Amino acid sequence: MTTAEELLGRLAGLDRDGLAKVLAHRPDVLAEPWPRRLDVVAARLASPESVDEVLLGLSLPLTQVLRAVQLCDALSQGPVPLDDVRALLGGAAVESSVDELAERALLWRDGDRIVLLEVLQRNSFRAEGLGQPVADLLADLTTIQRARLARNLGVPPADLVRYFRDGDRVRALFATAPEQTRKVLRDMAEGVPEVDGMPPLGWALDHGFLFGTYYGGTAMPIEISLALRGADHRLPFTPEEPEYAVTHVGTEAGEATSSAAALRLLDRVSAVLDLAAAEPLPLLKDGTIGARLIKKVAKDTGATPAEIELAIDLAAQAGLLLADEPPVPRRGQKAPPPTLAPDPDLARPAPALLYRLLLTTWWHPVPPDHGTDVDAFVRRLVVRLLARLEPGAALTGDLTHLAEWHAPLLPTDDLAASVEAAVAEGELLGVLAHGAVTATGRALLSGDGLVEVTGELVARARTTALFGTDLTAIVPGSPDARLAALLDRVGDREAQGTATSWRFSPASVRRAFDHGATAAELLADLGAIAAGELPQPLVYLVNDVARRHGEVQVLDVASVVVGEPAMLAELAAHRRLAKLGLRSVAPTVLTSTVDAAGTLEALREAGYAPTRHAPDGTILLPAREQSEPKAVLRDADPGDLPPDPADHAERLLAAPASGPVLLRGQLARAMSDRYAGRLTPKQQQLCWQLEAGIPVDVVYRAAEAEPARLVIAYPELDGDVLDVWSLGDHAYRRLELARIDLAQTSTALSRA
Repeated sequence: MTTAEELLGRLAGLDRDGLAKVLAHRPDVLAEPWPRRLDVVAARLASPESVDEVLLGLSLPLTQVLRAVQLCDALSQGPVPLDDVRALLGGAAVESSVDELAERALLWRDGDRIVLLEVLQRNSFRAEGLGQPVADLLADLTTIQRARLARNLGVPPADLVRYFRDGDRVRALFATAPEQTRKVLRDMAEGVPEVDGMPPLGWALDHGFLFGTYYGGTAMPIEISLALRGADHRLPFTPEEPEYAVTHVGTEAGEATSSAAALRLLDRVSAVLDLAAAEPLPLLKDGTIGARLIKKVAKDTGATPAEIELAIDLAAQAGLLLADEPPVPRRGQKAPPPTLAPDPDLARPAPALLYRLLLTTWWHPVPPDHGTDVDAFVRRLVVRLLARLEPGAALTGDLTHLAEWHAPLLPTDDLAASVEAAVAEGELLGVLAHGAVTATGRALLSGDGLVEVTGELVARARTTALFGTDLTAIVPGSPDARLAALLDRVGDREAQGTATSWRFSPASVRRAFDHGATAAELLADLGAIAAGELPQPLVYLVNDVARRHGEVQVLDVASVVVGEPAMLAELAAHRRLAKLGLRSVAPTVLTSTVDAAGTLEALREAGYAPTRHAPDGTILLPAREQSEPKAVLRDADPGDLPPDPADHAERLLAAPASGPVLLRGQLARAMSDRYAGRLTPKQQQLCWQLEAGIPVDVVYRAAEAEPARLVIAYPELDGDVLDVWSLGDHAYRRLELARIDLAQTSTALSRA
């Protein structure tokens, strides 16, 4: 394929099903804004970025057939006979592979000939142990040099390329070379097509077995390498998928494990959001999550570092946590680190919706600015491969070897590590369980039923706990987020697995009082989640801690301790509190040389239950976010779903194959006529921005309707009508120029 115009002709010759197959294999082509016509589809298909993306999904046999076509294309300098490709691969049946490549618009068949997409044409094959075609090397020679070579070979200069493509003639000539020359040529033919410098092989240079390069090296043409490898040499072709063994782990056991993992992850994310709300999480200077932070949060929440790392990463990518860049410090001051904190304008989604948000973020993460997200590609590949098995079945063999066969062109140096990470994260998310794809994973893969599956999974969460007389609470199965948050606030999590347990102590109950709880509220909340009556030991513990809470008061006057005389005398004599420098200034007042926060911490470590007060004596509680969230997350609507290739194929075939191009200044002139030649500089700027592909705000006054404010982009002018993409509607709209008012307030800040 030489141009996008020829590709357009190929697309126009397809029927609805054929075009739908191309669009299904190349979904990036249908990215918003939808292509209006086939000429836009052809341009997107021919772009190097789109081609690179589809190449990553080629299996090993498709990759091998494509390489053979590329090699034959380089040698023939034109359409490739199908027989040549078949012969190069040992006579294998390659027709089905060629057809699959054609469905991806990487090449096309013209009868028994193959036409390759221009962007895939190559003239160097060093990765395959081959060099350049002899035609390219001959083109670098002068006319005198080509004439001298032709004279040495005994053929006309016009027949040089044909001579070197005749393997029998090349091997016959090779047999007449000096022995030392033959040895060096054999070694180069086996995989070293180019060496630095000019070896003393005058015979090889004189007879075209080697050519000098522009950079002073020596190169062997592809035709010579193939001829010296022998008439029976073939390129590798591996059409059969590697064998693998399957084991059955049980559907019910897998779904139970999936449910527990999903609910545990929801618990971790909720805990991370609560911690970040109380105190923003510090990041490293480069804005990444540090290992020290992960270990600290894991210790505070009773989670594993892997769970916390995944929870923070997904919450940040999903927009639940926002990075706050610190202001530029003044001269001589140290810049504080960036932090992560919850979005104050975003309401915390319900558990099922939060789980779907985490799943879809993991499945389709924020794309990198440059290159390919290999980890995201690998996780989708792993789920797709395992989902071919029946529910409850898993592989016992090497999954990496299977992944290599299905995606040999992935740009990674350690595919095994990427596969291992994908499996581990899939297990933490409940997408995989014991190596088998769960119902959640299958719904995520197909895009159908995800709401129902996740809703049912979250509904399995336990909402009550079993309280024991030994000051413990046990939740058989997985607790829901509300239950886990309450128990984490009052107790210390001890064990996890098929059941989760919490232990209550004076310190853990005091922690709840430190955050503003009262004995009545705490007992009421615990009673609401108890499967029966609260045991008396727990009630006594809560009431006892409530009675003692505030027996000592810490004031923020750097600092003053207030209490009963007997208690203050005990504190002043306490050895562990000597570092506070406590000094009695009144029967009920002690002063401390440590600030209020340090004094509070020291008293609590010594076993006391102080409260913190403001200078006016009122109790200070931890800061809480008071503002009401303004944004609410929702499930995807039909406009957010992946496009249907069949519907778009039908639409594209019904539209003209090509259309007009909006010339620079054309829109401004048309709008100037609409405003009687009186466009303001601001309005002219908006027209130029539209022509440049930058979205802008307009007000459209349709007949018998209220004026509508639209954000539009990608305009095309059709007489007195402007055909534009509406970002809010996710669709094209035709707007009459006479009814468009260019908004004066703002323009969209980013490209569509």
